[in-house]
Amino acid sequence: MKGHEQSASTSSSASILLPRTGVKHSDAGKESPVSGNLFTKKSVKRVHCPDEKSEVFFWDAGTPGFGLRALKSGRRSWIYQYRDRHGRTRRIAIGDESKVSLDAARKMARKHAEEVAQGGNPSAERKAKRGASKVSELVDAYLDHAARRQRPRSFQETERHLRRHATPLHHEVVDAVRRRNVASLLEDVAEESGPIAANRLRAALSAMWTWGLRTGRIEGEINPVSFTIVRPEKARDRTLTDSEIRAIWSATDGDGDYSRIVRLLLLTGCRRDEIGSLRWDEVKEDRIVIASDRMMGEMANEIPILPLISAALPDRPDNADGSVFGRRGTGFSGWSKSKAAIDAKLEKAIGPLPRWTLHDLRRTFSTRLHDAGVEPIVVESLLAHKQQGVAAVYNRATLWEAKREALYRWHSLLESIIPYFQKK
Repeated sequence: MKGHEQSASTSSSASILLPRTGVKHSDAGKESPVSGNLFTKKSVKRVHCPDEKSEVFFWDAGTPGFGLRALKSGRRSWIYQYRDRHGRTRRIAIGDESKVSLDAARKMARKHAEEVAQGGNPSAERKAKRGASKVSELVDAYLDHAARRQRPRSFQETERHLRRHATPLHHEVVDAVRRRNVASLLEDVAEESGPIAANRLRAALSAMWTWGLRTGRIEGEINPVSFTIVRPEKARDRTLTDSEIRAIWSATDGDGDYSRIVRLLLLTGCRRDEIGSLRWDEVKEDRIVIASDRMMGEMANEIPILPLISAALPDRPDNADGSVFGRRGTGFSGWSKSKAAIDAKLEKAIGPLPRWTLHDLRRTFSTRLHDAGVEPIVVESLLAHKQQGVAAVYNRATLWEAKREALYRWHSLLESIIPYFQKK
């Protein structure tokens, strides 16, 4: 390997000219060829960058373009050097000599040589890949777009699925994601969180990819989410029994935000976020008026404040200009953790309760009122379902009184189910 060391001349570093197998030592120091020698494990260990040089290149005689770059710092790394179709010299790093074996490095160099022979440009392709957008960047851009167009509740769900459930894709290059990657992710989410979560993630990913294609952030014309499996969803029809209503009411006897929210959901039939994001300016003297921009039907929802509802609301603070629930005036958060705490409390008190959700409270509210003979139009109005046709122009004054009577009737039913009411 003396030829290696002798090839380093008076220049500070070796030239990047394309090496030629068997080139003799150049006095001008423009090249550092291996004079007819193949790299071996022993010979490679003996070569180092001379003290007067900053770097020097040694070339393998058996594999054109395959070389070893030695730095003054002592670091040595494998490289492959070639000319592209325009005649420009290109160099691609293979790996550190201490971590990549000679055989593995030579094999990789030959692979690059095959790519070049077939018209490829591995150096440019690698640079393009390094500069390509990651899925995490696409998620950030899409969520910025979605935040301005989706309703708050819808956006929260979209953000949750793309930030949490899609995490395994975040480090991938967008253009490299294939259908099998998405299908595998959806299968994992379905197994861990259920078919509904998988389907909602699928919808969010598909919308994001479509947006990326239409805005030019993604090259090509294929959405990798297309043709992936949509899992069957079983519609929930669970309503709570009398004993379950009593148990849940008893488990929410504290003054915490979540306990108050659960009780208000049972008492009013509202949706989770309608109460969780309730603002003090929506709590009037005799009614709660949830603004239209927070309602699914985009129509304000008015709920009579009856004694039990008033008791479930926290005391109004002196500076009541923010959210009723939540520490920072942005509404309640921590739903999963709080639900788990209530479930643990229920299990300790009465044993495991069959799986229930906050939406079961709303379904129970609706079912019990219908069973009690309340007019469907009144129940639908309490649930804030958007009305059609004649129902949409129903006399609102009459409907307001009917809603009050229906709520009183519901609360009377609860009082008969929960003797605890008589003590508070």
